[in-house]
Amino acid sequence: MSKFEKIRIIPKLEIKNEFLIKGLQFEGLAKLGNPIEFAKKYYADGADQIYIQDIVASLYSRDNLFEVVNEISKNIFIPITVGGGIKDINDIKNLLKSGADRISVNTKAINNPDFIGKINNIFGNQFLTISIEVRNIDGYFYCMMNHGRDNSNFQLKDWLEILDKFNIGEVMITSIDNDGSCNGFDRNLINEIKKFNYNFPIVYGGGLNSEKDIDELLLNYNFSGVNIAAALHDDQLKISKLKSHLIAKGHNINNI
Repeated sequence: MSKFEKIRIIPKLEIKNEFLIKGLQFEGLAKLGNPIEFAKKYYADGADQIYIQDIVASLYSRDNLFEVVNEISKNIFIPITVGGGIKDINDIKNLLKSGADRISVNTKAINNPDFIGKINNIFGNQFLTISIEVRNIDGYFYCMMNHGRDNSNFQLKDWLEILDKFNIGEVMITSIDNDGSCNGFDRNLINEIKKFNYNFPIVYGGGLNSEKDIDELLLNYNFSGVNIAAALHDDQLKISKLKSHLIAKGHNINNI
């Protein structure tokens, strides 16, 4: 059972321009529809939080993301975390104005860890999620940048040790190798995470595909939440049924 108050079920919405998309291992992206409608559906079905990631924010205008976040925030009343291409405090302020409750940073934090302290000082540590996108390369777990395109050359254990020196509100770890596969969680990655103890809550995502799979994952590691994309988008999983199953198994889950 988690040491955290409640384990959160977090749908992940990946945005390209104004469309919800999904790929496999961050590639082969397919348009799925209107992210606003998907967010409404997941909210109605009992989601605890919505995670929105603009996967091309560093390449194109952010105006579409601001509009999407603004529309989603009008219709749902759970925390919204937004990430993708955040480069400075002004980006964060604009996302806040658009309706974000928390922000998620990956590439900027790796390139400049002092940015983490700056965000904490201005907004508070509970406002920040550090996103870590992990790829297994020759048996070593590397943290990737720019939506999996570039290797930071930080191994996961080294980056987590650096983050542990900050007062981190939350870390979200995604397995690129299992992303979009719906083949179950990344057992090798989970075993790597279990080798170390960190002073911040961790959310896991990548490959989650069934109530049984998520039950086993939460028994294996003390995660504070799970983020799920493909299995929800494809209706392999329903949040309300998943929550009922996990509650029956003794997990500390918010009932709907």
